[in-house]
Amino acid sequence: MKKKLYIVGAGSVGGHVALNIEEYSEEYEVEGFFDDDQEKIGTKQFGFPVLGSTDEVLKLTNASVVIGIAFPKIKRKILKKISKNYSLHFPSLVHSRAWISNEVSIGKGCIIYPGTTINFRSEIENFVVINVNCSLGHHTRVGAYSSFAPGVNTGGHTTIEEAVDIGIGVSTIQDVRIGKDSTIGGQSMVIHDVEPGSTVVGVPAKLIS
Repeated sequence: MKKKLYIVGAGSVGGHVALNIEEYSEEYEVEGFFDDDQEKIGTKQFGFPVLGSTDEVLKLTNASVVIGIAFPKIKRKILKKISKNYSLHFPSLVHSRAWISNEVSIGKGCIIYPGTTINFRSEIENFVVINVNCSLGHHTRVGAYSSFAPGVNTGGHTTIEEAVDIGIGVSTIQDVRIGKDSTIGGQSMVIHDVEPGSTVVGVPAKLIS
C-alpha cells in the first residue's frame, strides 16, 4: 500500500507534483493539498481536494508532506510554522529522468524536476526546488529554500546561499557566491559574487537593488 502524500501549495509546483507523482516515486500517492488561498479551500485543484489552510498541517500525525512552492521566502515562512509539528516527514522527490552523479548530497524536502543534471560533490540543502533542464556543475552548493527556474546552469564550485530565487535561464561562471535572500533575474550571467539581499540582472549581471 502506498503512503499518503500531502502537498502544501496548490499552484504550479504543487500541481506539477500532483499530476506526475508516479514519475517521482512509487512509494506515495497524493491525498490532497493545503493552501492559504481561501478561494481554493474546499475546491479541487489538478484533480485533488484542497483540504484546508497551512494551519491544518499542524494537526496531521506522522504524515509525509512536500512543499510545492517555488518562492524561497514564502517557503521558509511556511516551514517555520509547520515544523512545529515534529511528527511530519519531508521526503525529497527526484524525477526518474533527472541525472544525479555519485557523491551528491540532497537534503530533505527537495524537488528535482526532469532533465536536471547534478554533477559530483554537489550539495543540495533542505527544501530546494530545481525546475526542468537545469545543469549544476561539480561542487555546486545550494542553500536551503532556494529555487531554480527552468534552464539554470552553474559553473563548478558555485555557492548559492539560503533562500536565493534564480530566474529562468540564469548561468554562473565557476567559483562565484550568491548571497542569502538574493534574486537573480532571468537570462542573467553571473560573473561576480552577489551580496546578500541583492537583486541582479543582465549580461553580465549587475545590481539593481
